[in-house]
Amino acid sequence: MWNLKLLLFFKERSDTKSYLLNPTKLIAFAFLFFISTFLFSATVLYVATNVFQDYKIAGLKHQNAILVAQLETIGKKVDGLSGKIHKLEKTDDDLRMIANLPVVDQGDRDIGFGGTADYLDYSIEDLPVEIGKKTSNLRLDIEKLDRRLLMEKESFELIKKKLRSNLNLIDHTPSIRPVTVGRLKSKFGRRRDPFLGIIRHHEGIDIAAPDGTPVYAPADGVVIAINNSPLARKGYGRYVIIDHGYGYETLYGHLSKIYVRVGQKVKRWDKIAAVGHTGRATGSHLHYEVRVKQRPVDPMAFIYN
Repeated sequence: MWNLKLLLFFKERSDTKSYLLNPTKLIAFAFLFFISTFLFSATVLYVATNVFQDYKIAGLKHQNAILVAQLETIGKKVDGLSGKIHKLEKTDDDLRMIANLPVVDQGDRDIGFGGTADYLDYSIEDLPVEIGKKTSNLRLDIEKLDRRLLMEKESFELIKKKLRSNLNLIDHTPSIRPVTVGRLKSKFGRRRDPFLGIIRHHEGIDIAAPDGTPVYAPADGVVIAINNSPLARKGYGRYVIIDHGYGYETLYGHLSKIYVRVGQKVKRWDKIAAVGHTGRATGSHLHYEVRVKQRPVDPMAFIYN
């Protein structure tokens, strides 16, 4: 068996020491050195890993705290938007009343709102419980706002269309006195015929006014008939008929002059003729009729000025 002799020299003391190492001691020393190195390395790795994990966890906690704060801020903004949309819905209700449209029931506005988060991305389940819950609720709130905004957009489009239709109807509805001077000579309804002396139905009103008094269109429309013959000695004499649409027609009789032609478009307050006494007339006056779906109605119901 071989032996290994180890000599140690000490410079300060000028002497030496020797150690005799046999194979058994060398193997034991190598084994202890390996075990020590392994344990030291494992300890360093374990400590470093734990420190890194703690650092990483601390960073994630900080990020989570920031996310929670941001979600709360976004949630407050969503609540603010919800309040503004609620005001829009109140305005929508008011405009619907003006436009003569039915008010939307709040239950109809809430259809499809709420529900569970089953349809949300599965990755949300991997989030911390608090953040996952806030994210799910926030996403539902945003989708609710999106639906409410879409409903309001569609509702406002309908209101705009209806109001335009109403304004067009107003423009085409007779609403002013066709002459600005003169007095009511004969009312609508049963009266004694001035020529025959019998009771007959008078289908318009007669407004006494001097010859040449301007006659104005009471609403927008199109001239559909005139009688401008100088020989107009019977009935209405010289007359004009205007179709205003929406079932409204107006007739102006006993005119002295006519300033429009068939097919001409007219606006409210356009001068269309002049008062006269042509046809069956006992004096200078305007015979004015309003017809709704071909049926004569009292013109006084269509004079607001």
